[in-house]
Amino acid sequence: MRLDKFLAQKHKEVSRGKIQKAIKDGLVSVNDRKVMEPDFQVEADDMVKMPEIKKEDLKPFDFELKVVFENRDLAVIDKPAGLVVHPGAGNLDETLANALLSKYPEIKSVGDPHRPGIVHRLDEDTSGLIVVARNQQVLEYLKNLFQTRNVEKEYLALVHGVPKMYEVINAPLEKVPLKHKMRVGSGKEAVTEYNLLASDPSRQFSLLRVKLHTGRTHQIRAHLAHVGHPIVGDAVYGKKSELIDRQFLHAYRLKFKLLDGSVIELFSELPQDLRQVLDNIGIKYDSANT
Repeated sequence: MRLDKFLAQKHKEVSRGKIQKAIKDGLVSVNDRKVMEPDFQVEADDMVKMPEIKKEDLKPFDFELKVVFENRDLAVIDKPAGLVVHPGAGNLDETLANALLSKYPEIKSVGDPHRPGIVHRLDEDTSGLIVVARNQQVLEYLKNLFQTRNVEKEYLALVHGVPKMYEVINAPLEKVPLKHKMRVGSGKEAVTEYNLLASDPSRQFSLLRVKLHTGRTHQIRAHLAHVGHPIVGDAVYGKKSELIDRQFLHAYRLKFKLLDGSVIELFSELPQDLRQVLDNIGIKYDSANT
């Protein structure tokens, strides 16, 4: 992998341009040898060192957010597909974090300054519900809820083939070296539960209700691919689809306890692009029966 690309993946809050400048200025070493070429090829066992680079300040982004719930402590946003949650290589200004800073300026000092108020995340092409803390106390409270598995998170996913009616996938996940991808291996515990809701008449596709018991990166995508039923449109764990230009994965339900002890349960309607896919393949979807 190119040296600049490798460092951009490791330091996502720093622009690739700044990383390339640091390399050309002789500030980066590989195996204790100064390297000044951004396209230098690094290998899996190389030791790469780079000094700390000042991160760009997060800029507000004027973007109309769909807020499904808010109070003085938190907000729950219905994130559209295509919106990155926080700044990373190649996108520092037009993310959910930037949009949140514009709508809720008080979150600037809540948690990581480049991920203000963000408790958990959704992949760029996954739509649906995401919780945001509006003060530090609630951020710590919500993080604890997620870590202790006291938040119910459910998704809708369209997969290839017809899986079992019900299954709990208990398979540890680990990172694939030098790739933004996970695989079943000797990593951290990961538990995914699903129910089969419907299949299309040709039995090529099935709609699943998926419940996360842990929150690993790409957990649903990696687990469903592992059992032979990758998500439709997921080019990383399966293949591209003519039906849709993104993965068919939607975070549709959240349930958790607020700081005052009351319980909140929220739902997100299936977006139009996903509804259209179901119509095209002949799966009837009724949110009331989900």
